[in-house]
Amino acid sequence: MLYALGLAAVLLATACGGAQVPSDARTTVVSLQKIDCADCGTEIIEDMRKRPGVYDAKFDRRRAEIIVVASPSFDVFTTVKNLAANEGFEAMLGAGQGKYLEGARFPEGADMKTVVKDGVDVPDLAPILAKGKITVVDFSALWCEPCRKVDEHMAKVLTDRADVAYRRLEIGDWDTPLAKRYLKNASALPHVIVYGASGEKVGEISGLDLAALDVAIAKGTPGAAERPKATN
Repeated sequence: MLYALGLAAVLLATACGGAQVPSDARTTVVSLQKIDCADCGTEIIEDMRKRPGVYDAKFDRRRAEIIVVASPSFDVFTTVKNLAANEGFEAMLGAGQGKYLEGARFPEGADMKTVVKDGVDVPDLAPILAKGKITVVDFSALWCEPCRKVDEHMAKVLTDRADVAYRRLEIGDWDTPLAKRYLKNASALPHVIVYGASGEKVGEISGLDLAALDVAIAKGTPGAAERPKATN
């Protein structure tokens, strides 16, 4: 409740900076469910801002919430609900109910762990590495669609290989302690670091590049450096 009230005040202040907002304007928060990326909410916001009676609208991608400042006569919830339904996801009135779709399913017994959520800091990555295995450390976010593709790819890798471990760290957003510590030089999400079976870093990739990820995994495989290169 305090979060919603605080955000409402910020929105009103922002809207007032660009246009006159009547004193009877109302702030409505609508949570989105079953969405798979931030663009889902952004598209709704772009539509809402064009509608008469809407003074301001924002999407909190971290919480999957639409926040709208509008005239009392404008039915924010019904409008957002209809727009959401057109895209195949759901809308719930009120804050704190936003939810992204679940990620890829990993095979039973796969060495996969979500280490932290919502950008909680991890001072040292060494303790999360799997001893004697290649470890793929993935900095991702629930709102990041390309990150889902890394999940899907790693689910396939772990189906075939017991010598690979997957560690996912959800950053929340770029301003969290976790992101500030490890992603200062990252250009995009997902940001993946691959460690070899003996704990040495063998690859670091910003953005979606599954081919580069496979190369890094191969490089981290014990004995990879000694294997003869294929000749034509």
